[in-house]
Amino acid sequence: MESFYPQEGWYSKVTEQSKQEADGEQFWSDEKTAVEIEFSMPESNREWTKFTTDLAGYFVGALKRRAVEVNERKLNETDFKAFQEAKATEVKNFLSARAFEALPANMRPPAEKAINMRWLLTWKLQEDGTQKPKARAILLGYQDPEYESRETTSPVMTRQSRQLLFSAAARFKWRVRKGDVTGAFLQGREYPKELYCVPCDEICQAMGLEKGSITRVRRGCYGLVDAPLEWYRSVSEFLDSLGLIKSWSDPCTWLWKPQGILKGMISGHVDDFLFAGPKDNPQWETLIAKIQEKFRWTEWEEKSFTQCGVRVEEQMDGSFHLSPIQYVEKIPEVYVSAGRKKEPKAGTTEKEKSALRATLGALSWHAQQVAPHISAEVGLYLSEVSKSTVETINKVNQLVHFTKARKNHKMIIHAIPEHVPVGFFTWADAAGQNRLDGSSTQGIFVGLAPMSLHEGEVCKVIPIGWHASKIDRACRSPGAAEAQAAVSGEDLMYHARFQWGEMVNQDVNIYDVDSVVRGIPGCLISDSRNVYDKLQSTELTIKGAERKTDLTLLCVKHSQHVTNLQIRWVHSEAQLGNSLTKGRTKELEMFYQMAHRWRLVSDDSMMSARRRRQCGLQALQQQPQQARMGPEAQEAT
Repeated sequence: MESFYPQEGWYSKVTEQSKQEADGEQFWSDEKTAVEIEFSMPESNREWTKFTTDLAGYFVGALKRRAVEVNERKLNETDFKAFQEAKATEVKNFLSARAFEALPANMRPPAEKAINMRWLLTWKLQEDGTQKPKARAILLGYQDPEYESRETTSPVMTRQSRQLLFSAAARFKWRVRKGDVTGAFLQGREYPKELYCVPCDEICQAMGLEKGSITRVRRGCYGLVDAPLEWYRSVSEFLDSLGLIKSWSDPCTWLWKPQGILKGMISGHVDDFLFAGPKDNPQWETLIAKIQEKFRWTEWEEKSFTQCGVRVEEQMDGSFHLSPIQYVEKIPEVYVSAGRKKEPKAGTTEKEKSALRATLGALSWHAQQVAPHISAEVGLYLSEVSKSTVETINKVNQLVHFTKARKNHKMIIHAIPEHVPVGFFTWADAAGQNRLDGSSTQGIFVGLAPMSLHEGEVCKVIPIGWHASKIDRACRSPGAAEAQAAVSGEDLMYHARFQWGEMVNQDVNIYDVDSVVRGIPGCLISDSRNVYDKLQSTELTIKGAERKTDLTLLCVKHSQHVTNLQIRWVHSEAQLGNSLTKGRTKELEMFYQMAHRWRLVSDDSMMSARRRRQCGLQALQQQPQQARMGPEAQEAT
C-alpha cells in the first residue's frame, strides 16, 4: 500500500443534478455525466485474489450477482410485502429445525468467535414463467475460525447414474418420481462441530433474543462450507437405516434389493432426488412413505418434470425423453461489432475472451447433459480461447445458432424389455494432433443395447456416457492416439459394466471387481486397423517403433482375458465416436434420425469408408457375402 500515491477521485468532479436535468439525451451526452454503481467488496480470500488479479472480471461478476439479487430498499410496496412474507417463511424453517441454540450470557463466547448472517433475496423463475420471491438466510461461512479445517467435498449424482436409473426404470416398467427437499440443509443431522453465530435480526426476534445475540449452531445451515457434506451424511444415514444399499459406483445412488433382487433405486443431487420403483408394491410404497415423512418436500412430480435443469418426459411405451429446451434458448452469443467481423485474424480482447468462456461454458453444460453432437466443437473451442481470434468468435456464434436450431432435440432412453439380453458397447475414436497446441482428441460413446447388436442387427442404443476430451499424453502418431482412446473407452465402460452389475446381480464381491464386470457383456469398437490387429493377437508382443503404445494397450488386452471384453472393427462412417472428435460429422445425426438406433457393420475384408462408397455401399449397409469374398472366390462363384 505504501507504493500507492493519492489521486483525485473522479467522483470529486461530478456535480449533483436534479431529476429534471437527468432526463432526456442531454444528460447522457454530457462528458461530465457519471453513474454510480454499488457492489460489495470481496468477503473471502478467493474473491480477494480474483479482485486483485482480475479487477474487470470481478467487477462483471459482481454486477451479474447484483442483477440477480434484490435490493430490499428499492422494492415497491407490493414486492416489499411479498419478500417480508418470504422472509417469515424462512424464519419459520430455522425455528422448526432448531438451527440455533440460545446461550446464557455467561456461556457466550467472545464476539470474534461468532460468525454473522445475511439475507439473500432473489426472484425465482417458475416453470409457468411467473416469478416468486425467495428469501434465504445465509451464514457467512468464510468467517468461521475453523474454515480451513472443515471438510468441503460432497458427492453428487453422476450423469451415468441418471442414465442407468432411467434405463432400469424403462426396462423394468418402474414408476419414476422426482422430489425436491425444501430447506434441505436445515433438515440434516445435528451439526457435530462447535460453531457460534449471530442470527439475522428477524431470527433473533422470533427466538425472543436481543438483536446481536450469540447462539450456537445446531444444523448445517446455508453458507457453511461443510453444509452440503453434512446434508449428504444425514440422507445417507437415514437411507441406510431403511435397508437400502449404497452403490459402490456412485455414493449418491441407493439400491433397494429385497432378497438380493433389484426392485428399486434412489439417486440424489443435493436436494433433488429421483425415486424409481415398482408401481404396485406395498413394501416400496411403505419405504417411500417413510422418506416423505422424514423430510419436508415440495410437491412430488412424475410423468413430466425437470430434474437438475433437464426436462424428463415419460412416453406411452415406458421410454423417457430428456431435453433442456428452456436452457438452450438462454445461451448467449458473443457480441462482436460489424467492424471487428471484417478482421477475422485479429486477436480477441480480454472482455471477448471472458464472453467466449461464458458462452462455451453454457454450451458445455448442454453437451454434457443431453447433446453429445456438440461436445467435440465445444471442447476444441475451449482449448483455443487463450489464443482466440475474431474468427473463433464467429465459429462459436455459429455453434450457438446450430444448437438453438436443434433446441427440440431429445435424448431417448429406450424401454428394452426385461427378457432381452443387454450389454455395453463403446465406440472409441481419436483425432491426432487436431488442437492448437498439437495435442490430440479422443471421442468415446458408451451405450447400453441388446446383444443382438453384436450380430449385426439394427438395435436401440441407450446413451450412457459420452466424452470428447483432450488426450493427456502426447501422441506421436494417429495409431498412438487411437490406442489411447481405446484404453480410455475400455476404462469408462468397465465402470459402467460394474455399476450395472451392482444393480442387476444378486451378489457383488467388491474384493473381486473383475468377476462382477465379467458377468456384464462389453464390446469395444474401433476403426483403427492397427489397434484392432494388435488386440486380436493371442499375445501382444512389444516391438517396433510404438513400444509405448503397445504397453498402453496391455490393459485392454488384460480386460479381454479377465472380463471377456469383445473387440470389433468398423469403418469410420459407422464409428459413433467419430462425431465426438471432429464435430458436425454425420454419424450422430444419422443416429438421431434412426431414433437412437445403430448397427455394428461386419466386414471381413475391412474395407475403408471411401472404398465402400465406391462399391455403392451405404454407411450401415452390411456387405453382401459376394463382396466379402476375395477376387478368386468371386470369379469361381
